[in-house]
This record gives sequence, C-alpha cells and structure tokens, in this order.
Amino acid sequence: MRTPAGSDERLPPHKRRTGRMESLHEFQQRARSYEGSDRGQASPPPLGDVFVQLPTTPRPSRQEASHVSHASSETMRPMRLSRHSTASLFGNLRRTSKSVGSFYRHQLKVLTFLVLLGVIGGPLSFCVRELYGQITALRLHLLSLTSNSWLQFALWTAHIVTFSQLAVLWTSFAPAAAGSGVSQMKSVLTGVDPRVYIPGYFDTTTLIAKLAGLVCSVGAGLIVGTEGAFVHIMAIITHHLLQVPCFAGFCLHLNARLQLLAAACAVGVASTFSSPIGGVLFSMEVTSTYYLISNYMKAFISSVSGALMLQISLSLAQSSSRERGSSSILKARNQPESFASWELPLFVVLGVLIGIVCSGMVALLRVLAAKRKRLRALAASSDSRCRWSNVFVRWLDPLIVAIITATLTYWPGDFLHARALDELTVLFTADALPASWHHVSPFYSLGVLALIYALLLPMCITLRVPTGVWLPTFVAGAALGRLFGECLDASGSPSLRDTISPGTYALAGAAAFAGAATRTVSAAVITIEITGSIPLMLPIFCCVLTAIAVANLFPEQSVYDTLLLVSGLPYLPLVDFDPKMTAGDIIEPQLVFVTKRTTIAKLLLAVQRLPDHDIPVVYSEADMRLLGLVSGVQVKKLIRYFYQTHHLPDVDVDLGEATTAEDAADVSWTTIATQMSRNRGGFYGDRVSYGQAYHALSTTVHGGGASAQGLAARMPFLMDDDKMIGLMARGWSDEKRERLSQTIKLSLGHFCVLKPMALTVSSATSLDDLHMIFTMLRCDHCYVCDQGALTGVVTTSTLLSIGALE
Repeated sequence: MRTPAGSDERLPPHKRRTGRMESLHEFQQRARSYEGSDRGQASPPPLGDVFVQLPTTPRPSRQEASHVSHASSETMRPMRLSRHSTASLFGNLRRTSKSVGSFYRHQLKVLTFLVLLGVIGGPLSFCVRELYGQITALRLHLLSLTSNSWLQFALWTAHIVTFSQLAVLWTSFAPAAAGSGVSQMKSVLTGVDPRVYIPGYFDTTTLIAKLAGLVCSVGAGLIVGTEGAFVHIMAIITHHLLQVPCFAGFCLHLNARLQLLAAACAVGVASTFSSPIGGVLFSMEVTSTYYLISNYMKAFISSVSGALMLQISLSLAQSSSRERGSSSILKARNQPESFASWELPLFVVLGVLIGIVCSGMVALLRVLAAKRKRLRALAASSDSRCRWSNVFVRWLDPLIVAIITATLTYWPGDFLHARALDELTVLFTADALPASWHHVSPFYSLGVLALIYALLLPMCITLRVPTGVWLPTFVAGAALGRLFGECLDASGSPSLRDTISPGTYALAGAAAFAGAATRTVSAAVITIEITGSIPLMLPIFCCVLTAIAVANLFPEQSVYDTLLLVSGLPYLPLVDFDPKMTAGDIIEPQLVFVTKRTTIAKLLLAVQRLPDHDIPVVYSEADMRLLGLVSGVQVKKLIRYFYQTHHLPDVDVDLGEATTAEDAADVSWTTIATQMSRNRGGFYGDRVSYGQAYHALSTTVHGGGASAQGLAARMPFLMDDDKMIGLMARGWSDEKRERLSQTIKLSLGHFCVLKPMALTVSSATSLDDLHMIFTMLRCDHCYVCDQGALTGVVTTSTLLSIGALE
C-alpha cells in the first residue's frame, strides 16, 4: 500500500526528498544517510514505500541535545564536509580567537585596495583634463594667428575634424572603448558575463584606446562629456588591480567583484567632478537597481580618496586653485547666496520647461542611435555592395558630425569659444554677462547655446568615440536656466530685479537638465558640491525633482537606458516576461553533473564542460537526488592523484591543459577542450561563465552569442558521454582505458569536499519570481529541482533571450 506524497512531511528532515534544507546540520545528516548506503547499510527507501509513525517519545533535554550536537561535530570531521562560509569576502567575518590576525589583515587589504582606486583615479583624471585642455588651447591659439574670419573658420574646422578622426582611429583598435561606458556597466553589474556580450570590455587595449580617444574627442570640441568614459576607465583599472597576487583573493566570488566594480563607478564620477558624495549617489542611481548597503562605505572611501587626490593635483599644478575653495571647482566669484521664498514656484516652472526639452532631446537621441545601429549592422554584413556603408559609418559619418559641430560652434559668436567649463561659470554669477555674450543680445546667446548643445549632444554621443553625457547637459541646462532668469529680470519691476538673480536659475537649470537626462537626483548634489551653492539647496532640488517628474511623464527613458536598449545589451531589470511561463519552460535539460560513484573518464568530461566551476553531485544517474556541489579545482586534483597513483601518462593532455603533436586541425579532444575554455581572463577571473559554457553545450539554446551557437552546431555530440569518451580515448592504451573506466568513489583521496547548494528553484517557479531572484542576487545560473531531484539549469543568457522574445 502506497502512502500519499504528503507523508514526506512526517519523515525526519534529513530524509525528506522535498523542501529546502534548513541548516548545515540537516545537510550533514542527509549526506551521512547517503554515505551509509556505501558501507552496506540500507539505502533510503522510495518515498512512497515507507510509512512513518509520529514519534511519541518526549523531546530530549538540553544536555541530551548538546551531547547529540557534539557527536554530530565529531562524526562530521572524517567526512570532510565544508564548514567554510560562502558569504561575501567583504564584511561578516567573525573575529574568533583563531582568526583575529586574518580578520585585520583582510580589512587592511580591502582598505588598501579602495584607497588605491582613488589614488589612481584622481591624478589620472587631472592628467586627462590637462591633456584635452591643451588641445583646446591649441584651437584657440590657431584662431589668434589670423584676423580673417573665413580662415579662422577653416582652422577651427580642421582642428575639430583632425582630432575627432583621431578619436575614431583610436577606438577602431578596440571597439569596446566606444561610447559612454555607463550603459555597459549597468549591464555588467547585473551579473552577466561581459565576454559574451561586450568582448574586450576589460582589456588593456581598451583602456589605452579609451584614454587616448577621450582626450581627442573632448579636445576636438565635440559636445561630449567625460564621466561615462572615466567610469569605464576605472572599471578596467579595477579589473587589472585584481590580477595583482595580493588582491587575487577578491576574485573568488562574483558578488565581491561586482561590489568593487560599483566602487570603481563611484571613483570615476568623484574623480571627474571632485564630488565624493554626489559621485557615490550618482553611481548608485545610474548603475544599480538594488544596491547593497554593505558596499556603501566602500564606495565612499574610494570616492573621497579620488576627490582628495584630484584636489591635491589641482593645488600642486595651479596656485589659483586655492582661491576657488577646497572642493567647489566651479564656484563663481560673485555667486548668489540667497533666494526669496516666493521664487520657489518659479523654479518649479523652470523644472517643467526643462523636463519637456530634455524629453525631446532623448527622443532625438533614440532615433539617431537606432539609425546608426542599422547602418553599422548593414556595414558589418558580408555583402560587397555594402562596402560603402562601412566607409560611411566608420569615417564619413564622424566627419560630417565634426563639420556640423565646427559650423554651429564657430559662427554664432565668441561665447561658444569657451576654453573650458571654468569659463562658463559666468552663467552662475549675480553680475551681468560679459560683453562677448552681447553679440546680438544675451537672450540670443543663451538660447543659441542651449539649442546647439541640445541638438549636438545626441549626434556626438552616438559616434564610435569615448563619450560622456553629464557635462553637455549641465551646460545646456545652465544656459536655459540663465535665459529663464534673464527673462524674469527683464520683465519684472525694479523691486523684483533687486530680488531675482539669474545666476540662481542657471544653477538650478544646470542640475535639472542633467538630472532629467540621467534620471538621477544626485545631479543636484553634484551641482551643489562643485559650485559650493549649499544655501541654494532647496530651489535646486525643487527644480531637479520637477524636471525628473515631467520627463517621466513621457515614454522616453534616461539617456543611459536609451543607449542600452538601442544597443541591445542585456539588462534584466528592464525585461518583461509572460506571467504564465515557468522555469520548466526555459529549462536546459542537458546537465553537467557527477555521481557519488563515477569514473575518472566521466570526471574528465565534467571538468571540461564546466571549466573551473562548481559541479553538481547527484546520488546516481537513476536517482538524481541533488547532494550538493563539488569544486572543479578539487576534481582536477582528484584526477591528477589517480593518474599519479596508477602511473598513467598525459594527464595534462586529458585535462585539456596541453596539446600533442598528433592533434589535427579537425575535431579532436584537445581542440574541443581548447574551444570550451577559450575567452578566459575576463572580469570573471580565469574561468568561463556558466552562461557561456551552457550555450556552448546546449542543444536547445534560445539565444546568445554567435560563437556559442557555432560551437554547438559544429559539435552536436558534446553532451553524448559515449561519443566524447571515445573521442577522448584515442591513443589510450588498453590498460589506461580500463583504469579510467573503473568505478571510484568521489571521496577518493579526500580531495573533494561536498558543499551544500545555496539556492535551487522548482520547475513550477514563475519567470517573474525567477527574474526577481536573478536581479536581486545577481547570479548567473540557478539549478532546478523537483522533489529533490535535479532536472535542469536556468542561466542568465536563457532568461534574457526568453524575455527579449516576449
């Protein structure tokens, strides 16, 4: 007589096949019950063949419970079950009597890394600023060589065209260096593997191309900023710092690396603006959907260090920097310090106007980005008739934009010839504008400046050059705010003129336009920090919040999200799913796993299919109860131990870590192992990501990179054990073949430590819930279990492709 499935609830916790294990002790009990069957004891019976009576014995006393717990600890030792915590490397380390020294060494190492980011970021930002400042000074020097306006225009245009083409040339060496970098960082910080979607994003060549291209593009006079490119630069530097042996331990966990990336984003912004508080908040709003509070202090340490080093660099290079204050690098000399309470509704009106204008600018940006993407796709095709498209996209398009930029920034007047952002601080003063702004009238100059920046920004930031967004939006907003203030000043009575200060509206407009474009309230904080306008905090925040609220009424996203969506980068928080779909609909059934009793040949297959990753362990191929995970590195140690014990040759060749002279150019075990483990050395460390590996192995890939699908298409037998073992066994002797086919226990040599699963889901889990899990935990895969049995795996790549299809 079979009992219903509900009888599982009456079993002891460690004997149940359904439900989640509540503690490590319960996991150890379950592992021991499986271990007992290997020593001749009866294996756990099928769930339906047992009938369990509820115990009637009284609960054990506290002393008995303590005795049982102590006995459990003693029996756990010979089984080599892992007691190590799998928490983040940063924080939550208990200071026990045996780990006080390691605790303080760990904290000192983390602090050193965070400060080092700022020490590198601040001076590097200063050097970049000085370099493109010299290029801009060269353009102004060329104008002073002649008084002929047409010859000046020719020199102006030649300068912009030359350096913009140099920026394009630099990025042609490393295509990943093009663009802002913030949109890509939003995608990377969700946990996706950048090697699959953004190849070369963390390469050294990308760093060089980004730095040189940024100097050329900004120095050329293109309407681009620097904050996005510098965020990317600091992310690359973070990646390479993690390759230093003393910091290599930080790469063990994905979340630890992502925390350091988030801190690098804060350093990039803080080093650009000398705004430590605004830098942290800006990086949080722009790059994160869910922010770890534990990373808050790390970001502040790095950003303060970066801002401090920038100020030290400015003080050492320019004695006048002391006159500008310690942190307010854009503070005007006669900046307004007060406002009237009745002016607050006027700041709200200004925010409404800026929100409308900014939405129109983002709409133009979306259209231009989509058209350029189609042209680049056409140019990338192999059709010979499309060769002209390649020439146009790579060289002629930037040339046209450079000529348009030169024309629109030369002829309107000298007010557009500002050498640097410092000269635009005249917009924030309470005094009248200089004579250069009265070319026709101040209204003409301010209106033309705002219009030109709003039109040229979408054209320039969609070029294949390093760019940023914040600075052009800041200038456009300052011009609109000053224009609004000048209109109020001109239309008011003499008593109102004494109260209204156009510079106050310029400050609020600059923050509002930057905030509406990026959808960040931190734009107000950055504006207050870099201009020293703390007394004007209330009107600035009113204007910024109003502008963001009005911009949200339109269907357009922020500038970064628009570029991200148009480029097709994966970003889980923006993906929608069919509410009726479950994990079972997108499951990948072709699993890589090992059993408790297995063979060395199958272990070789497992470590090549999931290089350097944890491999799931099941009870047997007939009984797929999930026992836990085993490290791929430990499995390799077991394989080497077996080869050494039985004096078997070519262990490196069989592991895919060496080649032989007999390897042909066609399909062989070594060529397969090489292709399975290619693209190592990215920000995920010296490993292939789960998504990358399963895309290469999958026979039911829903989407993903072309390279992964190509490997599966050329080698459709990758998950066929018999064919793969036959291919691997070419050249093996009969003795070696027999040895490697012998059944062994996974605990042989005590190299493999069984670790409990951190998270599994059921095949009935909805995709909305799965989406929340992947977004919150930033994981790249999740195993699917039904009644304790392993049935498949879901990766981020599959989740993204299904969401895109929906």
